Amino acid sequence: MDLIRYFEKKQIDNIDRPRLRAGDVVRVETKIQEGEKARLQTFEGTVLGVRGSGPSRTFTVRREIGKFGVERIFPLFSPLITNIEITRRQKVRRAKLNYLREVGKRRVKEDELSMQRYVKEEGDKKRLAEEAVRREEEEKIKAEAEVKKQVEAVKEQPENETQIEKDAPPKE
Repeated sequence: MDLIRYFEKKQIDNIDRPRLRAGDVVRVETKIQEGEKARLQTFEGTVLGVRGSGPSRTFTVRREIGKFGVERIFPLFSPLITNIEITRRQKVRRAKLNYLREVGKRRVKEDELSMQRYVKEEGDKKRLAEEAVRREEEEKIKAEAEVKKQVEAVKEQPENETQIEKDAPPKE
């Protein structure tokens, strides 16, 4: 058994990795081979927890992308990991932050509700604007009808006055 521990220790001695804790916000750069080309891909998120010991130690990183939460489990001493940068350390009271999964769901639910409220408000605004335009058109039609009535009344009025003058006895 000691011989196995000895070889494990030898494997991880030449690899320098930071001490990760739950709550750390990290940026992990991994080497990705696509055909003949190799590139570096970064994954930034919060460390949910670290598990295992020796060369088989792994850590879970979670990040929120829009409505979705993405989690990746990285082997700490993998040769594909080129760099682990701790961008921020947060004080947490737990070794595993699995409750963040539920927080993300709750946040998504709240976002959906607020979006529904926003859509409803926008719909109400649109409906109110359409009603205002319709009312203005109705008022314009009523005003035009009143103007027509007044014009007709004015046209009829001089005819009545001329008839009254004809019927009236001549003035001296």
